[in-house]
Amino acid sequence: MKYRNILYGAVLAGVALLSSCDVMDTSPSESYSEELVWSTKSTADAFVESAYSSILGGLYAGKYAQMEGYSPNGIHSNLNNLDGFPTETGLTNSYDTGFNQFSRLRMCNLIIDKAQNSTSLSEGEKKELIAQGHFLRGLVFFYQARWMGRFVPITKLLSVNDTADFKTPLTSSVAESYKYVMDDFDAAIEGLPETSSSGIGNKYAAYAFASRAALQAYAYTGDKTYLTKCIEASNAVINSGKYKLTSDYGNMFQEEGNTDAEIILGYYRLDQNTQCSSYNELIGCIPNISNDEIQTAGGSVFFNNANGKSFEGWATFFPSQDLIDQYLVIDQKDGKAKPWDQTSQYLNSVEEKDPSGLKEGDFVNIPAISRKVPDADDMGSNAKGQKIIKWGVVKDNSRINEIMYNHRDNRFYGTIVYDSCYWLQNELITTCCRGSMWAGVRQGQADSWYTTASGYYWRKNVYDVSPRLYWNVKTNYHFVIARLGEMYMNLAEAKLLQGDLSGAVAALNETRTKHGLLPASTASSEQEVWSDYIRERRCEMAYENDIYWSYLRWGKYGGFANDGAAPGDVINALNTPVHKIQITHDRKQFMIAQMVTNGAWNRNFTVRRYLMPIPQGQIDSRAAGGIHDTQNLGW
Repeated sequence: MKYRNILYGAVLAGVALLSSCDVMDTSPSESYSEELVWSTKSTADAFVESAYSSILGGLYAGKYAQMEGYSPNGIHSNLNNLDGFPTETGLTNSYDTGFNQFSRLRMCNLIIDKAQNSTSLSEGEKKELIAQGHFLRGLVFFYQARWMGRFVPITKLLSVNDTADFKTPLTSSVAESYKYVMDDFDAAIEGLPETSSSGIGNKYAAYAFASRAALQAYAYTGDKTYLTKCIEASNAVINSGKYKLTSDYGNMFQEEGNTDAEIILGYYRLDQNTQCSSYNELIGCIPNISNDEIQTAGGSVFFNNANGKSFEGWATFFPSQDLIDQYLVIDQKDGKAKPWDQTSQYLNSVEEKDPSGLKEGDFVNIPAISRKVPDADDMGSNAKGQKIIKWGVVKDNSRINEIMYNHRDNRFYGTIVYDSCYWLQNELITTCCRGSMWAGVRQGQADSWYTTASGYYWRKNVYDVSPRLYWNVKTNYHFVIARLGEMYMNLAEAKLLQGDLSGAVAALNETRTKHGLLPASTASSEQEVWSDYIRERRCEMAYENDIYWSYLRWGKYGGFANDGAAPGDVINALNTPVHKIQITHDRKQFMIAQMVTNGAWNRNFTVRRYLMPIPQGQIDSRAAGGIHDTQNLGW
């Protein structure tokens, strides 16, 4: 597998340049003749590659850091700013999650139309190109369906004379929308080959997205045939024998793992047009800390790089303690996988105390630079409950970081940067109070600028770039768009929804044992299986633009999938604060508390957010043109 260039040749650039009219795009601004582009399979394929670059690159890749912050797995925050989406701050009916995809749809329809009408391509070549167009269009429609539920279904190549089609209304319902999505994926499955170049869809990529879309469709329509579709599509990939679960989970998301046999579809960037600042998944996850700042804050350990240039990023995206709690720990007495605070090593060594007994500065008090842990913002309670929810003191010779982080689910080590581990440039990372990457190591307070808000950093998808990860350093990069692990997750969920508990457990155990290196789940009741499945999906699919959408589904199901709530009710996990950890420098005490800076504690989920609005400005402008659409419920 080689990285595919994102810049394609002058011929394709000329064809791909799209102009727009007031309502939707109608024609490309052509620098080169269509006859030239569609006369051979190789030139047509190059246009298809440009469409993949636009659709995968624009709608799927580069969303991982942002979307994880919308879920309980993460946060997007710095000393002065907070992403307001999880708190529903400023969300109005003008919020646009991607209504205008007409340029991308035109690319898809152009592929289908030109292939169908070609006189120079063979029937086999035409069939494959048409299927590529359907797959790409399905990706666009699915993106819109997940966000808004409804979209303008343009399924033909329009010209300026197609005045009636300019008045195409929105799909009437979510059910109609997913009919378009699944029809396109089904057409792609029928026509695509079993193998393809890297970054280009094949039959199994289409199956993977059909599996993904079918679950979402079932959640929003209640149509049980979608569960059957999900199972069939997942099994088609699993049973193909073309993909296998990786033996090195973390490596799959590093540069050297871009050829991993688990990857079904990736998005690949070349270093000639990609630098570290191109993606939040790189520059937005790296702290900005120097040895001088560590010294000023009375910290340690200093970086090996004496110039202090190991870490000069703009970190604002961080994993939460809530995610860390999902990664099970092997009990060193009975060998069972348990939450970290239920293992014998924890229970025998740690005494939990009443968090209300903590006072400001009990962990850290450095008046000269205004550092206190806990600080004033950590104290007391708010409308979401007590801010400090756990306080523990080690009562023997153990260290809390070792108790917490040793013997974890193996995926933890490929996903999370934690206290006393090694990271970029093989630097020892300490996130305890006064550590090298502690939250308060720089300016401000115990939540400071471009350092962790939670006590952790993301390791997954962060490359060790040569010579160092710096904003203008060029690098290859890839996103894993679809992989085999998700097929087992989707299969487990569909079987669980059908009442096949043993089948669901068998499916989730595939990733739990092979990626997590954990003992198999023995869950038997519906409640136990849901609990283990949700935990498994959060660990398996963390930081892959999955968990937010999963919580929307689980909220639609209700019951054990959403803490006993009614179907379609408020999603508890999206309506509660996310948490941070502070560990004393001697590793003898820890506290877990809400992240409160900039009002981060006030996470809210109202049921209107199951579907985001059709942007009101679009509704108004289309109404002026004679197209009368309705707004989504609650907006």
